Amino acid sequence: MTNKIKKALILAAGKGTRIRGTTKNKPKCLLRFKDKTIIEILIEKLRSEGINKITVVTGYQSEKIKKKLKNSVKYINYPNYNKTNNLHTLLYAKKELNEPLLCIFSDLLLSQKIIKKMALSKKDICLAIDTKSKLEGTMRVKKTKNHIVDIGSHIKTNFSNGNFIGLSKFSKFCCKHLKESLNRFKDSHYEFYYTEALNSLIKDKKKINFIDISKYTWKEIDTKKDYDSAKKNFLNNYYL
Repeated sequence: MTNKIKKALILAAGKGTRIRGTTKNKPKCLLRFKDKTIIEILIEKLRSEGINKITVVTGYQSEKIKKKLKNSVKYINYPNYNKTNNLHTLLYAKKELNEPLLCIFSDLLLSQKIIKKMALSKKDICLAIDTKSKLEGTMRVKKTKNHIVDIGSHIKTNFSNGNFIGLSKFSKFCCKHLKESLNRFKDSHYEFYYTEALNSLIKDKKKINFIDISKYTWKEIDTKKDYDSAKKNFLNNYYL
């Protein structure tokens, strides 16, 4: 099967306030696992799948990310990172939504197999979800057999069908629709995740598909507890 995805957009603008005591004034994507940072590990995995057109959207302490990655990726610096959440980060970078791509959070450790499955998806919009995980403080989902019908932290854990892990795939066709949806919120919803734009697409009768990755390993690093747990698992090659 041919991988048609050649591009990835990594959202790395946030301050990571829940883990500031551990990050010590650097973006959390620069937290280290052995001799590499989270974002370096992520980029390596993307490139292993032939995804070499990588754009990193920076904001908080952007110069530290650029110092680490140097000229290996393209950068977009989002100036209002301190006042908004990633809906507006993605809106600022909307010109990058011009071909099939993966959109991914920069604080995500995950199995290579998840990236491979997402990159090979033939669906116009596809989210990676874990149907065995219903965590507090995350983007939860409600779904039917084949489609996502709601997504966000507003969904109570006992009513959710799992977690969105922070990785999505968009075809070139649906990048256009995503940009239109993002533009609806250009003067509002500053504190929202870009999943709100996906809910808007659902209301427009667009199909949001998913891949259940619950049999694979992943970890979003939001807290010191997440980081400490992930470091132990990383030593055991848990995220290969």
